[in-house]
Amino acid sequence: MKKFLMDLIKEEQTGFLPNRHLRDNVRIIIDIIEYYEVNSQKEMALMAVDAEKAFDNINWDFFKILMKEIDIGYQFLNAIEAIYKEQTAKILINGSESKTIKIQKGTRQGCPLSPLIFIFAIEILLNVIREDPNLKGTKIRNLHYKIRAFADDLIFIIENPTEDIQKWIEKINDFGLVAGFKLNKKKSMILTKNMNKKEQEKLKEISGIQITNKINYLGINITAKNSQLLKNNYEEKWAVIKKNLEDWKTLKLSLLGRISVIKMNILPKMLFLFQNLPIIRNQTLFQKWKKDLSKFVWQGKRPRIKHTNLIDETKRGGLGMPDLRLYYEACALLYVKDWTTLKRESIINLEGHDLRTSWHAYLWYDKTKLEKIFCNHFIRSAAIKIWNKYKARIYPKTPLWISPLEACQRRLSGMEKWPLYKDIVVQVGGQPEMRTQEDINVKFTNISWFQHRQLRESFNKDRKQGFMDKETFWDRIMTSEKKVITKLYRQLLEWATEEETVKECMTKWAVNFGRTIRMEQWEIMWNRKMKQMYSYDLKENLIKMFYRWYITPQKLGYYYKDMNTACWKCKQHEGTFFHMWWTCDKAKKYWKTIHESMQKILKTNHQFKPEFFLLGITELKLTENEELLINYMTTAARIIYAKYWRQEETPDADQWLLKLMEIKNMDRLTYIITKHQGVPRRSTDWKPVLVYIQQRRMTTFIQ
Repeated sequence: MKKFLMDLIKEEQTGFLPNRHLRDNVRIIIDIIEYYEVNSQKEMALMAVDAEKAFDNINWDFFKILMKEIDIGYQFLNAIEAIYKEQTAKILINGSESKTIKIQKGTRQGCPLSPLIFIFAIEILLNVIREDPNLKGTKIRNLHYKIRAFADDLIFIIENPTEDIQKWIEKINDFGLVAGFKLNKKKSMILTKNMNKKEQEKLKEISGIQITNKINYLGINITAKNSQLLKNNYEEKWAVIKKNLEDWKTLKLSLLGRISVIKMNILPKMLFLFQNLPIIRNQTLFQKWKKDLSKFVWQGKRPRIKHTNLIDETKRGGLGMPDLRLYYEACALLYVKDWTTLKRESIINLEGHDLRTSWHAYLWYDKTKLEKIFCNHFIRSAAIKIWNKYKARIYPKTPLWISPLEACQRRLSGMEKWPLYKDIVVQVGGQPEMRTQEDINVKFTNISWFQHRQLRESFNKDRKQGFMDKETFWDRIMTSEKKVITKLYRQLLEWATEEETVKECMTKWAVNFGRTIRMEQWEIMWNRKMKQMYSYDLKENLIKMFYRWYITPQKLGYYYKDMNTACWKCKQHEGTFFHMWWTCDKAKKYWKTIHESMQKILKTNHQFKPEFFLLGITELKLTENEELLINYMTTAARIIYAKYWRQEETPDADQWLLKLMEIKNMDRLTYIITKHQGVPRRSTDWKPVLVYIQQRRMTTFIQ
């Protein structure tokens, strides 16, 4: 049914249909306010309509007739007829049932067809408004902007509201008589632009609807001045988030737990704003947010892992903490995508209403430096700043999606389809050449001789820089409709963290081990060993070891001049990280005990190497179960050893086995839960460990 409705329901409705986005509605409204900011001689009102019990009042007969009129097909028609033929309900009051009540209107709650039926019914009202010349919205060139809708959230764009608003209300009421749609004037609101107090009072008297200074449309606070968007949305939202961060400080969360809080509670809220309001031009705001999040993640203490490593993807050894600045930039580039493709006419027509030349002139030929008017717009100025930041990185040469003719034409001389470089440039002997006028006119019949000369002139200039001959990630973004923000974010993140491909800690480990650890060995640790463990405690131990988390006497000596930097255990050697974990005699004795026990458990001989015990890196050919057991055993050994970090003593094998049994019990519980949830997971075979413990007990008993 969605595919069927895609052709019937116009772009003003953005709810419940593929490739329709809530952000488009907000974007149009912001652009409308920008338009009337420039055209201050025109009066305009935004009427945010509240429908009284919108889904519950839709007339059944109305949408059944509509289904027949559009010939939706007898199968769909029969299904809908069966659902809405007869419905009854009873009310339970103090354990007693009421008499049967017949339900004769409204869509069924919880039915997946309900939202589709509603938007189909409401489209009739939208069509009536579109086609009525007496209902005047905003007209820019040949396009009209009268209404935006997301389910029952409707907002009407009314020009000359004092004169015409009564006509709009009458039209809505006429539709309501037929469809069951009832305008709730008490909850509806009007936001005016370029109207004084006296005119606002008159409008309120005529319409019977409250005039307000701020409306909340689809979760975005909108006022008559776009300059207030930052304060009314970002600053208000962050004030709430900051209070939440203060409250969450008291919770006993692990490092990964705190990062998960940011992912699940903070990122969705900010991402919603980023998608709808890419208007941030001041980088200090991101610095403030970064500082607040860092304070929460590190509990007010000094960070032990670089921010770049903190935000890097887990598959590259990072912790996967969201970077708000990069997510914002990804969302801003989503808006730029429409400027590059030139496909969404209604948006780019409105967003560029006051531009002297066309979009590609500003995107590629730096026309913004000559025409400052481009940046006198909240969305344009913020988005172009992000584009200019990455443009040279994406395209060292001229991209083939550029339309040189579009770039040098005035806005009013637009064409239905602009010739792009990929349409007019061919490779001849490995060199770019421009097609002849006759060849170009086969596809673009309306190209004049003068326009062809313009194409030739632009081509000769751009040929000096060269043309892209390979597909870039932006070329793929231009044709992509799914997970675009995710794709953009991953690319921006890769660029932001590229200097940390070989991390500082990796170099230090290689020096300690006396050999180079291959990148694929690191990747096995990040992508396989980390995923084998479900517990955050176990994951965190491996992360802490990799990033050399633990404070050593040597490091304390950097902070405090009078600090004794000798090893806390042997009291003889410098307390470096590697000495504390491995070369200290007491540490080595502990690891030899673990080594001997593991050999008895697995009945294998593996070398006594620090990379095996400290990071789980091995070149042994192991079964999946053996690899998992080794991962658990080495992790348990590190966790127990870390508990004795600042003590002279080291733990014994019994404490290690006790921790191993704790991990075994949690592993079994995780298996039962995941199996119950229908998630396929193989049970870990702990028999070798249990047999070893039994033999150890027998030996102790005999002795």
